[in-house]
Amino acid sequence: MFREAKEIFITMAHITETLRGIVSRVTYHNPDTGWSVLRVQAFDNMQEQVTVTVHQTKVFAGATMEFHGAWTVHPQFGRQFRADEAIEKKPATAAALEKYLGSGLIKGVGPSTARKIVRHFGEQTLEVFENKIARLQEVHGIAARKLAMIEAAWQEHRMVREVMTFLQGHGISTLFSVRIYKKYGDRAIEMVLEDPYRLANDFYGIGFFSADKVALSIGLASDSEPRLIAAVRHVLAAAREQGHCYLTAGQIASEVRQLLEMDCDDRLPFVLVRMEAENHLRVRTLAAGDGSPLSCYYSKSLYYDEAAVATRLLALVGASGVDRQRVEAWIERYCRTQEVTLSDEQALAVRRIAEQRCAVLTGGPGCGKTTTTLVIVRLLEAMGLTVLLAAPTGRAAQRMSEVIGREARTIHRLLEWQNGSFQRHEDNPLDADFLIIDESSMLDISLTASLLQAVPGKCQLLLIGDADQLPSVGAGNVLRDVIASGAIPVFRLTKVFRQAGESLIIRAAHQINRGEIPAIASPFKEPQVWQDGSDCLFVDSDEATREQLEFITRVKRTFNWQLPQLEGLTTGTNPFEFRTAEAVTSAAEHDFVIPAKFRHVDLHQVRQAAGPVAELKAVLARVHPWSTLHYGLTALDTVVRLYLQWIPKYQGAGGEIQILCPMVRGTLGTANVNVVIQQAVNPPREGRAEIQVGERLFRVGDRVIHRRNNYDLAVFNGDIGEIVAIDNEDLTCTVRFVPDGREVGYQRDDIVELDLAYAITIHKSQGSEFSAVIIPVLNQHFKMLYRNLIYTGLTRARRLAVFVGTRKALAMAIRQQDPLQRQTALEELLRSGSIMDG
Repeated sequence: MFREAKEIFITMAHITETLRGIVSRVTYHNPDTGWSVLRVQAFDNMQEQVTVTVHQTKVFAGATMEFHGAWTVHPQFGRQFRADEAIEKKPATAAALEKYLGSGLIKGVGPSTARKIVRHFGEQTLEVFENKIARLQEVHGIAARKLAMIEAAWQEHRMVREVMTFLQGHGISTLFSVRIYKKYGDRAIEMVLEDPYRLANDFYGIGFFSADKVALSIGLASDSEPRLIAAVRHVLAAAREQGHCYLTAGQIASEVRQLLEMDCDDRLPFVLVRMEAENHLRVRTLAAGDGSPLSCYYSKSLYYDEAAVATRLLALVGASGVDRQRVEAWIERYCRTQEVTLSDEQALAVRRIAEQRCAVLTGGPGCGKTTTTLVIVRLLEAMGLTVLLAAPTGRAAQRMSEVIGREARTIHRLLEWQNGSFQRHEDNPLDADFLIIDESSMLDISLTASLLQAVPGKCQLLLIGDADQLPSVGAGNVLRDVIASGAIPVFRLTKVFRQAGESLIIRAAHQINRGEIPAIASPFKEPQVWQDGSDCLFVDSDEATREQLEFITRVKRTFNWQLPQLEGLTTGTNPFEFRTAEAVTSAAEHDFVIPAKFRHVDLHQVRQAAGPVAELKAVLARVHPWSTLHYGLTALDTVVRLYLQWIPKYQGAGGEIQILCPMVRGTLGTANVNVVIQQAVNPPREGRAEIQVGERLFRVGDRVIHRRNNYDLAVFNGDIGEIVAIDNEDLTCTVRFVPDGREVGYQRDDIVELDLAYAITIHKSQGSEFSAVIIPVLNQHFKMLYRNLIYTGLTRARRLAVFVGTRKALAMAIRQQDPLQRQTALEELLRSGSIMDG
């Protein structure tokens, strides 16, 4: 039912080698993250000093360590051993022990005292520290007071060592071991034993699967109730990631069964009852399709957020007292003096919205939402009202500011996020008479609940948005539910203005929204479209699917294996020289089963094909006459050319170009496209700093996107910026975000929340607008090809939109409606108010 949830696994890299040695120097140690750079004297070559990087709470010179990890080559610092696990051993030599004890490990023991202790106790030194620490008073200079200090420091060190050993022994990497110890302290072992699944809740990057491995490792039974409870909580969290507010009991049972790979249907009802009783989840009874009661299971926060949104919206419904004649007279006068022309729909919306305490303004591109909003704001200001403008993202807020001519803020700035919470709420509401929220299709249920809590009772509210766009990234479908409920007055703009209608982007967007397939020009058929002002183009191209690649590989493998054996078909002088191509094909086909969809393929042509373009052309039933394949370019090659050369050449170099992909995976998914574009526009070079975190490599100058809400940094999911500085010693970077130019410092632990942003998913582009967008649309994206996805991607373009791919894939997307209907109850909760549509 749900797409696989993303998780950063605890083991960050595959363990390939073991390195044992003595730490000769701690070159760098970050006490906040545990990140350490060590110089180590390796046992297998005592003459060599090697560099080891590792996350470790505390590391001291003289320590004897066993590291597990892999050798890497850093572009700036050369060969290093990157350790994923570090195990402390007893010091291997007396000299190492002396250095270890005197390195600052124990408060009160410096190099001089360490030398005295080791000389006095010799090989028994560690035994004395572990079991007979009072004997240290035998050493000259250690009195009772100093002994107490040494004993406390040694106990602390031993606890750190025990916690780290315990965590790593149950499969937790050093990176997360440090984070866990920093958060839980000396109680880490106790807390993990008590509830290993708390790791998934408390640490970003440790998901259910990793926490479950720890739970099973410490002996928790596979059918234990704590495991079932954790599985239910994970399933509800995964559903939230897919936009659902609730799941039914049957859906939970199915997902838990698949997650745990065991049948627990008989026990699950009792687990759900207990979780409700203990307030781990909430249940709301809704009406099923046949009218029967249906129990819907919520995470607590979503349950209360959904109820709060419905309650507060219904409380806002009603008319505020305005003089209609004066309003109409003002609108007529304003439009005349400002030379503004409003359609009948727009004029009605302006008049009626001004008198509604809560309303929705909706419509597609080119229908005049912006002009309508501008007139509404001017009218409200003429009425002496205090108007606040806001939008979910920084880009949307900036665009709103530009077109309205008044400051617009992000919702998080509006609600004054500080120290982990919003400062504006029911007890400290916004100071406003009228609040206008643009791009409301991006509102999830939780942010909406926080927003409405801060709206004072006297304040009017207007939600503006296009309900046909993709829904919010977070749970809920607020704008669509509000409109569908009929409980809130809705004003729809449907007329496309003549000037906007001249834009091929807007024309194609409306056609797509109606389920029609637009005719989009190809610059390979009509090169003049680059110069004639066309703002929507289609570049026909293709990329081999996995199935096609597998078939090509099978053909070539079969030919290569059979060639030396087909002696009866050779000329006799050369076993690799065949009399005819037909003989080769016939011989290969003898034992080669060709799938029905590849029956048209000439196997001999596939065998001779050199390179991906020739191979793809050999297996395609038909190559489009305007395809870039005829010019030796795959779809990926074409995207790169558009980004680097063609769009800057014909549209100018100053515009912001954004590649919008339907998916993350595939050759034309964001993951691969980002690596290819990065290598093309920002390759490694001397003097340009770079940093690697997991599989991600970042350089100064890279375009990056933040992937989750980070309230501490005040950076949110979808924010785009550029890396302007990297510090390889501190392992930090600085990102300058658009549009406000704010610079944010990232510690190593925060950098994992960044990703390259030369290409982003269409979902991540919501609320943004770019000068030019490139949208790959191919069959490899078939799982995500839906009408609202293509519609949203296209409407992100301001000056130019270029589709790259096949028209067949575009047609498939336009015909398909997204089958994943979000499970929310807001529409039903609002409808219970039974207030007519406006």
